[in-house]
Amino acid sequence: MPDERMNAALALLGAAPERAAGHDSAAALAAAALGVDGICAGVGTGLQGAVMAWGCESVAVAVEGLEFTLGEGPSRDAVIGGAPVLVPDLDAPDQAARWPAFAYGVAGFPVRAVFAFPLRIGAISVGVMTAHRAVPGSLTDRRLTTALTLADAVALLLVHRVDVDPDPVHGQVRGFRPGWERPATYRADVHQATGMISVQLEVSLAEALVRLRAHAYAEDRPVAEIAADVLARCLRFTDVN
Repeated sequence: MPDERMNAALALLGAAPERAAGHDSAAALAAAALGVDGICAGVGTGLQGAVMAWGCESVAVAVEGLEFTLGEGPSRDAVIGGAPVLVPDLDAPDQAARWPAFAYGVAGFPVRAVFAFPLRIGAISVGVMTAHRAVPGSLTDRRLTTALTLADAVALLLVHRVDVDPDPVHGQVRGFRPGWERPATYRADVHQATGMISVQLEVSLAEALVRLRAHAYAEDRPVAEIAADVLARCLRFTDVN
């Protein structure tokens, strides 16, 4: 059974699903109940990555941004596989082999354990919820069960805030409902830059996004910064070796 802090978090989530008020408090209570340092949830299941929409504390947003840049990591695998990805020790050799670029990049953050849970409503994939902490260690069975309960509640919350009718071609979440505040990692610039790169190189949008990510990784800069350079016409990918 969830403890009192998690019960309070679930109550806050259910009180006003359309409003941001109380969401930060709910995330903080949930993190304390799970014994983690931070927790967040994002909307999105495609190549564009998840858009952080709940519990957007700074470390979680930074780690999600790293996964987006590299195209690999626990949260991405949780979405693709449709099952929780529990990483009690990111320094373990098998984890470095599983996500070599992510393991190298995340070493610069106060994160040594990551627990990612896919968010689903029936057959519809909504996004991913990810918890992290600075010390290694597994979730207890009770906390794992509590995290799964929280994931269900957060998925329902996000259903109220996004259009979950799947795209008829790609089967992905369409987008945000009118009036929803801009999320912490909204990536309009990245999407626009991807389109420009696609035109410049005469390649598909998927390949253009891969090129954008690869350039950001090679330059050791966030994807958003490279995208801004493309939009400002300071960078053309026809000039990139």
